[in-house]
Amino acid sequence: MTTAVLSGALLVVIVAIVLGCTPMSRAAPGAVSAVQEVVGDSGEVSVYVVERNINVMPRCQLTVRMIDGVAEDELARVLERVWAATGDSPCIVKTVKTVETASRSTVFGAPPVAMTAGEASAVAAALQRIDVVTVSVREDGGVNADASVRTGDFSDAAELARAAVASAALEEEFGRVLWSMRWSADSSPYDDATVTSDITPDARLADLFDGLAALRDSGALGDGYGTDDAALDAPIIAVKLNAITESGSTVVGIGLTVAGWDADDLDARGAELAQSSRAAEAARMIAALGEEVGVPIGSITANGTVDLLPEP
Repeated sequence: MTTAVLSGALLVVIVAIVLGCTPMSRAAPGAVSAVQEVVGDSGEVSVYVVERNINVMPRCQLTVRMIDGVAEDELARVLERVWAATGDSPCIVKTVKTVETASRSTVFGAPPVAMTAGEASAVAAALQRIDVVTVSVREDGGVNADASVRTGDFSDAAELARAAVASAALEEEFGRVLWSMRWSADSSPYDDATVTSDITPDARLADLFDGLAALRDSGALGDGYGTDDAALDAPIIAVKLNAITESGSTVVGIGLTVAGWDADDLDARGAELAQSSRAAEAARMIAALGEEVGVPIGSITANGTVDLLPEP
């Protein structure tokens, strides 16, 4: 037998072996059908398959996408049962990675785990309450909750914070919940807020955000002081708030971006700007607001260099 014939025969054998070793692809339709039976008319199931290859482990990942308008109790039913879908297919066991709502809120497991009725109810409520939130179940059984909103003003940040507070059942059901929330405006002024918390976020943050929204609406952060000194009267074009809660203690830092303050201004007049500018007055009002709502402000800076926090 010639070398060419041997090579051709070997190629046929290799192809036959490869085609015969695609268990995930063969199992995928059955897996989709089994999970779809759980989901019913409330959503659609899709599958992503990777077959075994050199240095590649086979994978079969199913995603459930719920229809628009699905009721909270129906979403909870699906969440409780979808990870427990039965079957002997290699594409069933621990392969439902993600459940998404029509608003793009998502829950996934790492690895996926069956949920109790109480856990499923808590997750369903959070997914329905917050338009864009990702709830991930950690290997230790706890939960990460990540939410992001990009619209409106600080009152939208307050709404997001209140939605997180209203989702305290996550902590009751899963134990430790790590929250990460981000709000940012979608147009000028480019205010934003970031909240990181190892428990259900502090409800008083919502009051702080509402106060910042009112302060922005009042014009105190914009133009209108009437001074002839442009540097002193420069408007605040962004308020960036960062709140970190650890073990029940919340620390808030705020950075103001002041229009037109350049390096020369800051070098020559830093002390004056820190005491007598519009930004300095705004810092005093923000510090007073923090005291009023019960969330002391740890630091307030302007353009990353000027410390504006009033002395106690």
